[in-house]
Amino acid sequence: MLLSERIEQECTMGESRRRKLSEPSYGKRPQGGRGIMLVPFFHENGTRTETAMAANLCAKQLRFGLLFWDRIAWPSLPYFLNGENGDTDFLSSAGVLLRPEIQLRPTSMSVGKCLAEAYFRAFQELEEKEPGRWSMSAETEADIKTILGDHIASDRGITVSLHRAIPIPTGDTPLQDLLEFKQKREAELLRLRAELDGCKQLITGYTDRAEAFATQRDRIDAACRDLLVVSREMKLPVRIADISMAFEVNGTGIAATAAAVASLYNNLNLTSVQTFLASLGLFAATNMKFTTTFGTKKSLIRNSPFRYVHHLHEELDWC
Repeated sequence: MLLSERIEQECTMGESRRRKLSEPSYGKRPQGGRGIMLVPFFHENGTRTETAMAANLCAKQLRFGLLFWDRIAWPSLPYFLNGENGDTDFLSSAGVLLRPEIQLRPTSMSVGKCLAEAYFRAFQELEEKEPGRWSMSAETEADIKTILGDHIASDRGITVSLHRAIPIPTGDTPLQDLLEFKQKREAELLRLRAELDGCKQLITGYTDRAEAFATQRDRIDAACRDLLVVSREMKLPVRIADISMAFEVNGTGIAATAAAVASLYNNLNLTSVQTFLASLGLFAATNMKFTTTFGTKKSLIRNSPFRYVHHLHEELDWC
């Protein structure tokens, strides 16, 4: 090993030890595991809200949830088709998929808004039972906004986005293969999740945020690249994807984050990921982005991202 590589490794190990001392949850899976509640696709059509609630869960969204979280919640509502299929049956039998039952309240609201309100209550109940362990995932921000409805508070959060940086399993990836990948590559998955969660501390806990953001950018860059590398080693069929995660913060945190990001505006590229993708013949800009966003009137999650949205790009060819 070269001297420079050894020094870098020792510095990284020192940083890991420091974070374990200052962040008791760093690199650890909470008891019971972290969970994601999948939000269905909602479509606004004038004053009417239509939803794909009765349809099966999107195969790609289901695999996204399975890769990065320990448990998946998909609320069960009366009077609507459950939409079970081979995927949901398998994950239920494996103890990964939860079906919390939510009763629909008598209301004069439209069917779509009634469903959205029920989904919001489902998330509240999950979070109340296990504070800080649950997040929401949807394919668009609009779907999240539909679920939150009147609970939205503007300028209450920071969204951290990674562009063309995350591998997401294709919709036809066998679930058993994905579970085996998680078991064998748990270290890489937990590391990436820990580094993404670490963005919250950047927003709220540092004086010199510009320097801290630069350090965290490099750590996230390395974690994303490592996950791509092991995906290739195990021939896991994936597509390169964007991922956005939103943290709820106060006004002071938002202002300080905006100032720190401004100083790094032209230096947010994820160079390790970009170099790796270039080796596969995929030449595309890969970067981080921080933007102000909405939150909720009453913060739902304080220590981890509240919601995730992802967007898929090209399927990666490991041949």
